[in-house]
Amino acid sequence: MNRKLFYNGKDLYKMTISELEEQLKMNKTRIFVRSLFLFLVTLVAGFTMPIFIIFPVGVLIITDYWIYQNNKKIRREIERK
Repeated sequence: MNRKLFYNGKDLYKMTISELEEQLKMNKTRIFVRSLFLFLVTLVAGFTMPIFIIFPVGVLIITDYWIYQNNKKIRREIERK
């Protein structure tokens, strides 16, 4: 993954360890909240039109993967410092 991560206008290498740990915690919270929300959307979609289950599940898988990759980069930066 060759994207540059910016949080609060800073590159990862410019952030302090406490800022990195805070961002890691925020990303974990984002994953949980998004998963819960998209689970509820999936339930509603499943009752109205079962084929629509594919869309929220697909969005959840793709975006969670991106956030996990961001967390991996943040952990590597914490270990580097």
